[in-house]
Formats: sequence, C-alpha cells, structure tokens
Amino acid sequence: MCGIVGFVGCGSRESLQKATDVIVHRGPDAEGVVWFDKARTGFGHRRLSIIDLSEEANQPMWDETRRWLIVYNGEVYNFAEIREDLAAKGQTFYTQSDTEVILQGYLVWGESVVERLNGMFAFAIYDTHSGEVFAARDRLGIKPLYYYHASDQLVVASEIKSILACPEVKASPDYRALHTPLHFQTGPETGFENISKVPPGYKLRFSNKQLSLTPYWEIQPEETSTLSVEAACEELEALLLSATEYQMIADVPIGVLLSGGLDSSLIAAMMAQRSNTPLHSFTIKFGEKDLKQQGIANDSFYARKLAEQCGFDHLELEIDPSIIDLLPRIIRHLEEPLADPAAINTLLISEAARERDIKVLLSGMGADEVFGGYRAYKAGILAGSIHRWVPGFALAGMQGLANLLPSATENRDLKHIRWMKRFIELSREDVCHRHIISKDASLSPGRYQNYFASSDYPRNQSRYVLLEEENFASMHGLEFLTKACYSDSTIYMPDHNLNYSDKSMMAASVEGRPPLIDHRLVEFMFRMPPDKRIHGGVQKFLLKKVAEKYLPHEIIYRPKAPFAAPLRGWIKGDLHEMIMDVLSEQAMKDRGLFDPAYVSRLIAENTAGKADHSQLIFRTLVTELWFREFFDRQAA
Repeated sequence: MCGIVGFVGCGSRESLQKATDVIVHRGPDAEGVVWFDKARTGFGHRRLSIIDLSEEANQPMWDETRRWLIVYNGEVYNFAEIREDLAAKGQTFYTQSDTEVILQGYLVWGESVVERLNGMFAFAIYDTHSGEVFAARDRLGIKPLYYYHASDQLVVASEIKSILACPEVKASPDYRALHTPLHFQTGPETGFENISKVPPGYKLRFSNKQLSLTPYWEIQPEETSTLSVEAACEELEALLLSATEYQMIADVPIGVLLSGGLDSSLIAAMMAQRSNTPLHSFTIKFGEKDLKQQGIANDSFYARKLAEQCGFDHLELEIDPSIIDLLPRIIRHLEEPLADPAAINTLLISEAARERDIKVLLSGMGADEVFGGYRAYKAGILAGSIHRWVPGFALAGMQGLANLLPSATENRDLKHIRWMKRFIELSREDVCHRHIISKDASLSPGRYQNYFASSDYPRNQSRYVLLEEENFASMHGLEFLTKACYSDSTIYMPDHNLNYSDKSMMAASVEGRPPLIDHRLVEFMFRMPPDKRIHGGVQKFLLKKVAEKYLPHEIIYRPKAPFAAPLRGWIKGDLHEMIMDVLSEQAMKDRGLFDPAYVSRLIAENTAGKADHSQLIFRTLVTELWFREFFDRQAA
C-alpha cells in the first residue's frame, strides 16, 4: 500500500517533491521521485512495504530497457501465478514484488493486463519515448485514483492534496457537486472543480494531449443462477476461503479489524484456520452513556468472545477521543466533504494497530452492499407493498401524525419512532426514489430545498439522483433488492465506505484489505436471485448459511449493529460549542451554501430534544470545516 503522484506537462521537480511529501502517511518506509526536465513530467512515490521489503522493490520502478516506469499503490494477490505465466513467456524478474509483475505484464499484454489482476490497485505507467501515460483503478474502487486534466496537462495521484501541490491547479469548490442529497460526493465528482475520480473498473490513457477513460470491468446483475442453496453455499465458501487466503499474503504481520458482527467475524475465523502464528485483532467500544444516546448495541463482547475462541492477540479500544482535535484532522485526510464519524473509529483502530507494528488489517467491508445486509433493503421491499395497496392520501396523513412525535429525548435516541417516520416516507415513493431516500442522512426533496440557500442546483439534477435513476431504469425486469445492491455496490461502497476506509487507515500508515469484495465474489452474488440475499426475512442469507460452519449461532443471527460512532452524544456534548460558533447564522450567511435560518432551526430542535438532526448538523459542520481547511486557509 502506497501513495502515487504523476505530473505530465506541468509543475516542477520541486512541486512534485512537495506533492510526494504531502502523502508521506501513505508510505513512510521509502520515497522516490523521477523528473524529466525536457518533458516537464515526473512521477513520485511513497512506499509502505508489505511485499518484498527490499530496496530493489522501491518505486518509481523501471523496466529493463528504462523506457517504461511505473508508480503503483495496492496489492495484487495473484501476482505469483501471473509471474509464472510471464516467466514462461521469457520475461526476466529482478524483484519478488507485485509491482514488477504489473509492469512486465503491461509489456506483454498491454492494457489488458488489468483484466488478469486480482486485487486492489491504482497505478500509472509512463512511456518515456512517446510521452503516453496509462493508468488504471481496481474493479471495485478499493484504492483511490484522482486526476486533473487541462489541455496538454495531466496530474494523477492517490490523494487530492498531491494534485493541489501542482502550481497549475487552483483549489476551487464545485458548488454543483456540493448540492447533493447525500453526505458524500458521487464519483467522478469530488467537491473540487476540475479534480475528478477515475471510476472503479476503469482505465485511463493520456496520449497526444487527449485523455480517454474506458471501462474494463462492470458488475452484470442477472438473477439467472439456478443453483440450490447447498450448491450455492459450497461455491460461495470456496470463493470466501480463496479470497481470505489471498489477502493474507504479506511479508509483514497482519491483523483483523474485528467488529463482532457477522462479516468481520467470518473473515477472522477463516484467517485463524489458515494461520500458523497468532493473529492480532482490534475492536472498538463505547461507554454505556454513548451507547444509549446513539441507540447502538455493544459489539465488543462478541468480538472478545470470538478472539478468545480463535486464539487472537486481541486489543479492545475504548473510545473517548478528543473529537474537537480529531475532526479537523480527519477532514484533511478525507479530502472530499464526507461526513461519517465512522472514519474517526477507523483512524483510531488503525493507529492502535500501527503502534503494535501491524501494517495490514483485514475487514468485513462491503458485505452489506454485495450480500444484502442493510436494513433499508428489507424496509424498501415492505414499503413497496404498502405503496401498492395503501392510498397516497392515507400515507400522507400517517406521515403528518408521525412527524408530531419526537425522534429523541435529551439523553436517549427513540430509534423506533425514527424508523417508523422513515418507513412511512419510503412507502410514499416509487421504486427508485424509495432507495434514494433510504440512505442514511439522505435529504428528501423538501429538506433539500430548505437546507440549501440557492435554488440554482435542483435536487433532481444532482449527480447522485441522475445516476440512481439511470441505474434503476437500465435494470428493467430485475427485483428491487438486486437493483438496490447494485446501486450501492457501484456508488455508496466506493464513494463512501471504501473512500473513508482507505483514507482513515492510510492516515495511520495501515493497509486495509476487504476479502468480501473480491471481484469473483461480487460476480457470483450478482448472478444470484433475490432469495439468496434475503430469504424468509433473513438478510445475507447465503453468507449466513456458510458462516454456520465457522461461527456461533449468536454471532450469525443477532440483530445487525452498524459500525457507528456516538455522534448524538458528541453533537450535544463535546462538539456543541464548536457547532454554535462554526455554524452561527452569520457564518452560514457568509458561506452562502446553506440556509442560515434552517441550520439554526436544526440546531435548536436537536438541542431541545424535539428531533434528531445530528447527522445533518454533523454534515453541515464537516462541510464548513472542509471549506476552511481547503479554501479559506489557502486564500489566507
């Protein structure tokens, strides 16, 4: 796991060095910069050594002829098999690294090399003769890859901060992208004008001043499989074991981010079967007051029990962070305006792992999207039935009555009332928009209109809404559950979950690996009919059937507990003074993005316990601090 940056036709050696230095957290073990004065082009790399720890595996890495060089971030788990194929074709290797395998593979197979790679990756290859750049991002978007393109200039990088270090790139907010119903940016948008994300499963070529982006892999939802439950479980188990074994490949100690839920517990149990040495596991817990206010269960008991069963060296980290200090720091690392406090949990766990010299953590990330685990899926199916049979005027009346009920008190989250309100709202929407507003913190049309100060960017023209409508329309004939899982696997997972996971873990110089979204598993599940995801009311049905061979019943079938943070307690406690200052009516008026009176109303109702607006208040706070970090400070 590393950090990469490339300047083509712009910048200087000094600015490239700065762009490389600013991502030192992504690779504190080694550094390399190559600059070509005549072409005004160069590439930088920061290395976190995981496979082949020798200096020969440092980057940028050249081929034998010194015509091509590569900068690469990630892990290719099947590199040993690919290396054997290439050696049989006469290719010579000088390292034991997967970096060299990608470069040699490109020399033999060209761009199609990406189709042979199993792993997570973002890389750029430069041809010093032609000046062409070829870059690619992994299929699911586990590794980030950003780019800036203007005329004959191109900048590619693992992080936006590296792009902003190029003198030709000016930091400017993208107001159209910021007007979104969600609390994160939908790719290729980033919140920065003229800085975009390479989509997952895409390759990039820059040649003769022309930039092209083309897909090399896409999820193909079908619902065509006729496998029995037994046969499907057998195939799924084999894929899970293969993915876990692959992702345990490393020349350094590895561990597991163990939440105590189904997904990470299953990975942990499979890891324990395949390890000859004790593994490290890490979990996070909250105080009883925070748990009560947030309305979440204590997962740490289950994590501790499984760790004892597997013989792990287990660390239980109790959260009592200095949130006022951590929040600006995590905003700088996330770069995009992404408002999820789970990023803070991930950072703290990763720091604890790094303090114990653990550079690699496997996790259960991505299982909800692929296997059908979110509560909103089940609610959306039921809401569809209500939508068909209950008249619209009756649902409108029910929603009006429900809105009179409080969603929280001063010290407790009334989650069942909150869920009821959201369910009635879902029941009033068609199949696509039912999924849109089911997302946590997603703004309904009314709230969207009230929240933003300007009406120049309507909700129905936002990137997210347009992409959702396009996705749902293109999957004609498929069930709601398949459509929802596809949409979340291609939008929510890469742009939100994988985004914050990578940035938070790499902030502590730790590599995160998610075996449950090995692309073979994803392809397998998107051939399955809906009843393999939700069967008899049981979510993640197929995954749970496999897990019965590895885990106690109480872990598999206990109620779902999200990887959340005590946000409601923070909003009313440690962050309250910051909120009153940073989100004052005058500050909101000066910024001009959000409606000042509406934001003040949100804060007042939340403080009084009349409603739970904690997520929207947190989003507003994060966005304002993001402006101050990336634009106000630069201007000053």
